[in-house]
Amino acid sequence: MQTTRRSFFTGLLAALCAGPCAAAAEFKPRAVFYTATGERTITPIEVTARPDGGWAATIKKESVPLNVAKVEVMCNEFFAHKGEAGWWLLGRGLMGSFGQTNFLYRMPKQYTYMPYYAIKNARGAYMAITEGMRFEYDTLVSSDPKGHYRMFPRWDLTDLGTALGRPYEDMTVVFYDLGKDADYNDMAKLYRRYRLSRDPSIKTLKERAKERPHLLKLARSIPVRQQVAHKPFKRPDDAIDFTPETEHPVKCSCSLAQVRENMKLLHDRGVEDVAVCLAGWQTGGYDGRVPAIFPVEEVVGGEAELRKTIAFGQAYGWIVDSQNNYTDCYTVSPMWDGGRIACMGPNGMLERNGSWCGGRAYNLCLRHAWEKYLPDQLRQVRGLGFHGAAYIDVFTAVYPYRCCNPEHPATRKEQAEYQRKVVDLCHELFGGFASECCYDHLLGKVDYINYVCAPMRAMRQGYVAKGLRPPVEKFVPFFELAFHDVVLSNPDKITQEVLAQRENLILVEFGGRPIFYHFGPTNVDGIVKAWEQFKRLRHLQLEEMAEHRELAPGVVRVTYGNGDRIYVNHTQAAASPDGVSVPAQDFVFLPAR
Repeated sequence: MQTTRRSFFTGLLAALCAGPCAAAAEFKPRAVFYTATGERTITPIEVTARPDGGWAATIKKESVPLNVAKVEVMCNEFFAHKGEAGWWLLGRGLMGSFGQTNFLYRMPKQYTYMPYYAIKNARGAYMAITEGMRFEYDTLVSSDPKGHYRMFPRWDLTDLGTALGRPYEDMTVVFYDLGKDADYNDMAKLYRRYRLSRDPSIKTLKERAKERPHLLKLARSIPVRQQVAHKPFKRPDDAIDFTPETEHPVKCSCSLAQVRENMKLLHDRGVEDVAVCLAGWQTGGYDGRVPAIFPVEEVVGGEAELRKTIAFGQAYGWIVDSQNNYTDCYTVSPMWDGGRIACMGPNGMLERNGSWCGGRAYNLCLRHAWEKYLPDQLRQVRGLGFHGAAYIDVFTAVYPYRCCNPEHPATRKEQAEYQRKVVDLCHELFGGFASECCYDHLLGKVDYINYVCAPMRAMRQGYVAKGLRPPVEKFVPFFELAFHDVVLSNPDKITQEVLAQRENLILVEFGGRPIFYHFGPTNVDGIVKAWEQFKRLRHLQLEEMAEHRELAPGVVRVTYGNGDRIYVNHTQAAASPDGVSVPAQDFVFLPAR
């Protein structure tokens, strides 16, 4: 590669001021290498045409100088000026405009569930998809004091855990020019085609149901979870390493006998199809001593009561599955083994992620778990009678944890392969798999996720409640437009539980399944109400979301692959989009003719 020392921003501003964007064949990306002391080198990257219209820019791993700490990929198409019409797009459908100076938004690698970034500016609509080192980069959107926006990926090589921080594979960014008239619908469909064409294991729910018919029942069911045992804890007070002598006592949240009463209550109120997920029945209660599972916690009735409860729900024709945890581990666990089960960082320290019911949580090494005990544990859980979609907590919501323990080292890419092995075993034993958020290397293997992401709640709590201007200004159903008929989902944390109409309309607009984290007399009326609404719309769970279109401010039309349409009116006044009368703060469902 030829290295250039000319001013990066001089060239950038010249390109921005030159007028309309060149054709896609003129993509001219640059690699920007930073040393640990901040010295910068800019190098052009050659692009190669792809059959799907993309242009691939690859940085060979061996071409990265040994003293480089960070790598960025810049491309002129992914720039804009303050005040310019258009938007940037990331993640599940997070969108922002070009309205600020000194602006910075970072999508960290921990939350890069889909490795793309996209922009629409005055010159066109462009999308980039990263390949290689896919779990190792952040995406940034920033503007300088003059309001010049840029959007780019950044790999931090010091965080890899490999020898000398060397990349373990090439870094490729594939650029697409979608044309000036394209929008987020086109971008989501491009990403759908990209993923389905490259991974034949990704099939729609309808296709998978040909071999696993119970997926049809799962799609028709309301998911309810119930925690039955837990340890009381307070953050950050309980961010400590508990021992069997110092751990908090296990408390009964809801006895298994009471769970059966609540099942009967829902059934008697006419809720016909339910997918029950039982959590906290393991030793130590919810997350109390993970990764240990057995014996079944006696404070809720023990193994005999658990088996009875599973059979009770199944007698109604319901799905009854289990929640387990294979991302965390605790010092109080009988399996702790001096910390050998945990991920080690490059500095030799065990890596942590927060504090939960078991105390300070350490990252569980999935490679070690798979090789030593995890398959046998899952077979024991299956022996209790669970069958449906085995639920592993946040398994697809956190990026794969790399491990530098010399006894079981694994990069994030290698840990991702162990994730796929775990999910395949869940399919074999239980008939399905479920989790949260859906890192897309597990697309086609995950049957449902409790929520796509949680930025709606985060924005409302972190910005709107404080009267601040949020960096993310709008949410569009990018994930749903791409994969609505591949993964059953709920849009966000604010669209769970019993909903006010404001949140319920988001649930409907984004094509989500209602979900409840407990059930019983206190929320049965809300569940019944959600069930009655869901019955009208649940057939759409198996349909592709074909188009999402805002027809007027706060008025949206969602069209599905079967021709059905839903009009959603978020405003305080009645509206008549396409001649359809939609009351204020309500929706209208129109089946295909």
